[in-house]
Amino acid sequence: MFTELNAILNQGPSKPPEGSFILLSDSQTEGTFLIHHFLSLFLKGGHRVCFIALAQSFSHYHAVGQKLGISLTTAKESGQLVYVDGLKYSLDLHNETDPGSTNPLQSVGDKTKNLQPLFDIVAKAVCNENGTVTTPTLVLIDDISILLSLGISVKDIMDFLQYCVVLLCGNIQSVGCLVTLIHADKDVEDEDNELLLKLCSYHSNLHLHAEGLSSGYCKDVHGQLSINWTDPWQIGTRKPEHKLYQYKILDRNVKFFAPGTSAAVL
Repeated sequence: MFTELNAILNQGPSKPPEGSFILLSDSQTEGTFLIHHFLSLFLKGGHRVCFIALAQSFSHYHAVGQKLGISLTTAKESGQLVYVDGLKYSLDLHNETDPGSTNPLQSVGDKTKNLQPLFDIVAKAVCNENGTVTTPTLVLIDDISILLSLGISVKDIMDFLQYCVVLLCGNIQSVGCLVTLIHADKDVEDEDNELLLKLCSYHSNLHLHAEGLSSGYCKDVHGQLSINWTDPWQIGTRKPEHKLYQYKILDRNVKFFAPGTSAAVL
């Protein structure tokens, strides 16, 4: 996790985001450092995590996690982390011929099916015996836009996310947190991806958008991060707020600073 980002968001291992749907997006840059931030934040705090990994392998996330001081292998073995290998499931779709397959992504290419099997995995991972979430818990998805490329409709994806929202952050007493990443490059025309981004942005109460610099590459500034807080469900007291920072990614950390205050400028 990145301590400067914790300070900006008023969060930390002992104070994780609760009752929140947090949307991460990026354009002309890689925003995956935000995925690793929230993953390490919850694991370092001893909180339960269900990680739906669609973009990379377990070994990749584990290697990055070690740089940030966490072991995904240890967390997985202890039961703190439930790792859903979405990358493997998506690859298996091309090889499966069994109509009775338990692949949670089996709705691909079949309009009679949806993402209910994937939600069932999430619910089993985060709920107690009464079917509720009673401790700080993270459901993390990297990245939800991959489901579009697999042929799953925007409607089915939003239905899945809405079920997760109700489960994790549906009322003012909720202690769960849903975080998902969507790639949103401005130079790529994709109506479904744009619609998914707009819908998720509308329903989220915190949106972090990483974007490359319009001026191009700079060794001291790697991009800018736009942060928007909202209260779409009208159940909290958070007032809409917007902040903008620039950042530089280091080997084991990310530095944040106000626009125009980098070392290169000063």
